[in-house]
Amino acid sequence: MTGEPFAFDLPDDAPPDLRAAALLGAGLAEVRGMLADLAEAHVALSRQVAEQHQQREGPAAGAPTQLRWSQLDRPGATALWLWLIDWVGWLNRRFGLTADLPACWPAHPPMVEELTALAAAWHAAYDPRAHPESPLRWLENFARTRQRLRGWDVNRCRNGTHIPPATDLAWPDGWRDTALDTAHADLAGRPIPAAPQPTAGEPGVAGAGGGPS
Repeated sequence: MTGEPFAFDLPDDAPPDLRAAALLGAGLAEVRGMLADLAEAHVALSRQVAEQHQQREGPAAGAPTQLRWSQLDRPGATALWLWLIDWVGWLNRRFGLTADLPACWPAHPPMVEELTALAAAWHAAYDPRAHPESPLRWLENFARTRQRLRGWDVNRCRNGTHIPPATDLAWPDGWRDTALDTAHADLAGRPIPAAPQPTAGEPGVAGAGGGPS
């Protein structure tokens, strides 16, 4: 972790408020270190993106093997970010998406998911082994994706200015319990499938060649 560790020796008979202050100081020192690490990672990521952009004008060949953002560790997420940022930059240059896609799209998780899926589909559609109509189908999906991208930009971010989504609406804390109760009520009204009946000739069923001798 970046930064000097917080060191504060307390006497054995230190009052509670002084111990609380020491714990708070240690926590703040840890947060500062984490922020410094994130800042370094951001600088490194920006440098790698700039270097890759200078090396080529088109998108990178192939797609990462892991596209599930929720399951990525830091190295995997770094690789996916680099690949996606590079591809979306090419897509914008190629199709002119400034009216549909704000520059702050990385700060919009739904847009990140949409663009990740779109990029993976593009690589598959233009693979030399793909069906000849695959590029056309991708373009049709792309047209629908553009409509969805406009819908995700609720606040209409423009000219590089990001407007965070409103947070006045949220699911209640107990939503999962309510959902499980509703699912349980639904399941209680559904029939239970009957156990399959063995056919003649299977063990335990009288029939030709099936009974005891």
